[in-house]
Amino acid sequence: MIRPPAPRTTALTLPFILSLTLAAAASQAAPQTQTQTQPVERDPVAEMLRARGERYHRAPDSAQDPDEVRRTRALNAEIVAQNDLAENQDRANQAAQAEAQRRYQAEMDLTQAEARAASERHEADLRAAAEAQARYEREMADWRATVAACERGDRARCNAGRQAPY
Repeated sequence: MIRPPAPRTTALTLPFILSLTLAAAASQAAPQTQTQTQPVERDPVAEMLRARGERYHRAPDSAQDPDEVRRTRALNAEIVAQNDLAENQDRANQAAQAEAQRRYQAEMDLTQAEARAASERHEADLRAAAEAQARYEREMADWRATVAACERGDRARCNAGRQAPY
């Protein structure tokens, strides 16, 4: 397929699409009563062209080159297909991003739960160690008191503090 250069394509395609859209909108609009004035539709493309000193007037169908019309329609169809493809790709990318975000959040929730559990285990270990240390210190104090009682000659306390051999 032979394609015209891009600047010419853009210059021909956009006004052609706009003129077809405006023509279709005008033909479908229901005419209002004669006494009411219809608001003039603002055409930003036409305003931009006028600001640049350009004008666009669609030639009547009889004056248009059928081959150029065919190529323009084919190019417009190709642009629509590319836009549809890009839109579908955007939707797929958004879905993939949402899924990745969901997986990330699930992983973060799991990691935080594991960290909380590890922290709770650590705190429980610290409490158990502190309790064991306190029990050891009580037993050592009792043993020292028993040794001191034995050294003073307090046989009742000394005999009470003896443990059976294992």
